Amino acid sequence: MNQGKLPHVLIAEDDVTLANLLRENLKLSGFTTQIAKDGLEALDIFKKEKFDIILLDVNMPKKNGFEVARLIRDDDAFTPLVFLTANSSEEDKLKGFTLGADEYITKPFSTQELVARIRAILKRTIQVIPEIILKDEVYEFAGMTLDVPNRVLKYAEGERRISTTECDLLKLFVKNKAQLLPRKSLVLHVWGRDDFYTARNLDVYINKLRNVLKVNPKVEIVNIHGSGFKLLENE
Repeated sequence: MNQGKLPHVLIAEDDVTLANLLRENLKLSGFTTQIAKDGLEALDIFKKEKFDIILLDVNMPKKNGFEVARLIRDDDAFTPLVFLTANSSEEDKLKGFTLGADEYITKPFSTQELVARIRAILKRTIQVIPEIILKDEVYEFAGMTLDVPNRVLKYAEGERRISTTECDLLKLFVKNKAQLLPRKSLVLHVWGRDDFYTARNLDVYINKLRNVLKVNPKVEIVNIHGSGFKLLENE
């Protein structure tokens, strides 16, 4: 988010009444918004404007929210995504998180809760001016370098950009190498609450990190059954 500017939100929702309600509540809470009435319009608007967060209804016409998210993630791994849906099935929630969602909120929901969750997401994803980042925001481990300001993991063969959530988790692991990080501590640190959905989201992102780190056989995230996870450096 640019310093001094109001956060900009894309609302992709085919229910006109709900979309307008969300727009008015977000406006009162200090956000600017753009509304898309279907998946294709959402993609078109996304390509033309810069957003700080995107709200996606799952069951939209022309392209559903999952399809839109997949296409957005092809171009943009970082802009936060929040799914809004009446479908509360565990399978759909896991699908949403696997596609890179930061939240999955089931209808009906309170607009106050939605605003609170949006604020929590933006609090940890706001871009910080690189000049004011402290030196300890660059971490060395197992022959790799985690550049937190730029969300880049550097290794012998090259480098890879990672998402904000992946970066937050990896930073926590690196700062606590070889120490047990309880599941509850991890979800509270990243998502600010501990419930069924954040617990499952944690599993998704642990797997994402393992895929990122597999370029280096000297480091791994191990599961301590029933307790949490550790980042270990192997000989």
